[in-house]
Amino acid sequence: MKNPVVALCLCSAVASLSAQNYLELPVSATPSQELQNYSLLPLMQVNSRVQMFYTATEVGSPTFTANQLEFRFDGPVPQVGAPGPFLIQRLQISIGVSTIAMPGARYADNLTQPLVPVFDGPWSFYPDPGSASPHPWGAPNGSLTFPFTVPASVTIPNGGWLVIDLVMEGNNIANFGYSHALLDGATTTGGVVDGQSMPFGQGCSLGTSQPTATMAVTGTRAPGAAFFLNATNLAPNSPAFALFGLSNTVGAFGPLPYNLAGSSCNFLTSIDFSSILLADAAGSITGSQAGASLAVPADPGFAGLNLFAQVASYAPGANPWDVVLTDGTAITLGSIGTLGRGTYLVGNGDSATSPIATSVKPFGFAMRLRTL
Repeated sequence: MKNPVVALCLCSAVASLSAQNYLELPVSATPSQELQNYSLLPLMQVNSRVQMFYTATEVGSPTFTANQLEFRFDGPVPQVGAPGPFLIQRLQISIGVSTIAMPGARYADNLTQPLVPVFDGPWSFYPDPGSASPHPWGAPNGSLTFPFTVPASVTIPNGGWLVIDLVMEGNNIANFGYSHALLDGATTTGGVVDGQSMPFGQGCSLGTSQPTATMAVTGTRAPGAAFFLNATNLAPNSPAFALFGLSNTVGAFGPLPYNLAGSSCNFLTSIDFSSILLADAAGSITGSQAGASLAVPADPGFAGLNLFAQVASYAPGANPWDVVLTDGTAITLGSIGTLGRGTYLVGNGDSATSPIATSVKPFGFAMRLRTL
């Protein structure tokens, strides 16, 4: 005769197993197969942050409770470099929903309600062990399987998004040389189209025989993206200002360019908004400073907008005004188009703490969510 206690335990175990289901996304990309693209974010970086967006259609269900997520490596590729494991000092994963129409480059603006933290701690992972198409979910050694500390109940609103936010700090993969850690995913059409920029005017210098101050723009010049100012030949270790304007012909003081009497320095743009910066010991500014970036809202109405930028540096003794000005940059914003699939990636491969992403694109990670 069967032991009733054992039978009851077995039934409970079977019931528990049967309650485990999975959502594989993005649905329309057929995630059971190898997808055609990959992402260097997040695991090929030392520090990074990614926000992942999926519509209910691409999740496969508008309502579910998840207790685990899994990625997989892109394939087929050969095994390269050190075998691992590699250590991430801190990995944070949060999940939730948002009702924004279109994600943009500023992380905070993409969230319409707080996300639920489901993992926070150190993590070890192994790189791609070699060619496979597709790789198993969560492999190798389960290091791409992330169990949640608490189940997360999700209801994606009509027209909204599932949001998964992953912040990674202190990945030591770079200490061992290059190894494949490319996550599988799919790209679709639409999203941002970069604009263009062109220098104009001339900067002034710190003194006779000194090079003139110059600036340049990097990043993506479009609605829903961010671009960044970089400047050189400013006063070392001195405060500076990023100047943004809507005109290069007239400003608050009259027609432009506006010369600072007794110097060769000219204001080249109207100053409709500005931000404070700090030049480094070499007298340079890079776009990694928050004030050197401009995140444009993800609104198609900004397409084609003309902006002008210039950098001003406090430079005691350079001239009667104690200021040095760079040349200007004229920026024409590109456009933002309708997505071919309801997936989007907002990420930064240089920083886990910057409020602004350096990359926005219509990409969807191959992902599996275990549901209850």
